[in-house]
Amino acid sequence: MPPVFGWRNDVLDNALVARRVHSLSDYQMLNGCLEEITAGDEGELWLLCDAQTRLAERLTVAEAVRNRL
Repeated sequence: MPPVFGWRNDVLDNALVARRVHSLSDYQMLNGCLEEITAGDEGELWLLCDAQTRLAERLTVAEAVRNRL
C-alpha cells in the first residue's frame, strides 16, 4: 500500500488499520476527524486516510479563522 503522509499502517485481526502519527486538536475531533481507521482492503484504507487528512487540514484553517474572530 502506498503510504499516506501522517499515518502508520498495521494489520490487526485480518483488517487493515491506520493510526495518525500526530495528535488532533479538540476542534478537529469534535468535527469528525478520526485518530484510527479500519478498512477491508488497501484501496479503501488509502482513500479513507486521504479523506481524513484533507478534513483535518480544512478544520485547521477553520479553527484558525474561528480563533481570529
